[in-house]
Amino acid sequence: MNTPSVAIIVRTKDRPVFLARALSNIAEQTFTDYTIALVNDGGETEAVDALLAEQPAEFRSKIQTLHRPQSTGMEAATNAGIHATNSTFIAVHDDDDLWEPTFLETSVRTLVETGAAMSVVRTDEYFERITDDGFEFIDSVPFWGYLEWMSIQDFFRINRAVPISILYRRELHESLGYYNESLPVVGDWEFNIRVASAHEVVFIQENLAHWSKRVEATGANANSVYAGQNLHATYDSKVRAEAIREDLAAGGRPGPYLYQAHLANEVQDAVHRVLEVAERNQHLLGSLEQRITELERQNAHLNQQISRRNPRKIARRLTGGFSRRDTGT
Repeated sequence: MNTPSVAIIVRTKDRPVFLARALSNIAEQTFTDYTIALVNDGGETEAVDALLAEQPAEFRSKIQTLHRPQSTGMEAATNAGIHATNSTFIAVHDDDDLWEPTFLETSVRTLVETGAAMSVVRTDEYFERITDDGFEFIDSVPFWGYLEWMSIQDFFRINRAVPISILYRRELHESLGYYNESLPVVGDWEFNIRVASAHEVVFIQENLAHWSKRVEATGANANSVYAGQNLHATYDSKVRAEAIREDLAAGGRPGPYLYQAHLANEVQDAVHRVLEVAERNQHLLGSLEQRITELERQNAHLNQQISRRNPRKIARRLTGGFSRRDTGT
């Protein structure tokens, strides 16, 4: 048998509804030379096995299931799927995300034609909610929609590419290592930095991937980017700190980092000053609004008093008590 060109790593845990949709999504791909490593990362086995038994025989033959008795993290699950397969290219398809049918076909063709190490397709943030009837689409917005290419500078700033948008060459693991299993989150970003630091990353302008988000979901249905925001921020800082230490240990000097920290402080101070001015202006605006409200109340009270008086007496008072006869008219 020929070695499948793409190994698709599917990570899942106790989300059979998501997994069923993910498998259906993969089955719709126009490119079919793939194998699937389905990594059940510490979840119940019965639901996964029952779902696989329902798949068509030809599609089921492409799936290798790895039931991990305990979850040791997303990156460990990914590495397990990679080690269990053999292919030219690798893609990670989390159980809640989605591809357009031509994702693999377009991405494989791009890597073959360009010789690049990794490709990233244009992606949208796909907002949805789970209902009793399944999934309800809410809205979608471009993910970094203004980007025209993938640069190393972009990856250093923030993760510009989520797993569902990426296809890369397996040989990268030989030179760069595997996913860092000590990172409970941001492991994909840390790997992307290593790739972008050594190789070209090609950007495909077609919107072929959907990064599913459920802002209000909790528990197993939630996205880690929402459920673990603080964790993401913490390990983002840890990745950057480790990179600085490695550079200093290799002979780098602290001067550039001290200057960058100084610039960061200046920017932070400037932002604080702007916020202070905005807060003062907001306070003044609030006082002005209160004064306007009071004047409107007084005006309404005056109008009410006027409406209760005799209009003729009011007119006489306003004209000093003179009538037409008094003025000779």
